[in-house]
Amino acid sequence: MTKEPTGLFRTDGKRPDSLTLVPWHSGKSMLGRNSVKCPLDKSYVTGSAREAGAAAELATSQKELKYASIGSKYLFAPITVETLGPYMNTSA
Repeated sequence: MTKEPTGLFRTDGKRPDSLTLVPWHSGKSMLGRNSVKCPLDKSYVTGSAREAGAAAELATSQKELKYASIGSKYLFAPITVETLGPYMNTSA
């Protein structure tokens, strides 16, 4: 049985969506956190009206801040996409 590596949990108990088993760079594994955002959501509509991709950029920046504390042990890769389809606002 393989145990989950220590240090993956943030202070709020959330953890990333993926972790590579093989180190990517400097002996560090890659962590991933996936997000889907709608540019029409009230949190993103102003920025999205000015520039395409603004919702994804803002969400990515927020994820990087949330996972900054685990950056010394792992490489972090936030993956964010925008969609105009149906969505649920699950701000995390």
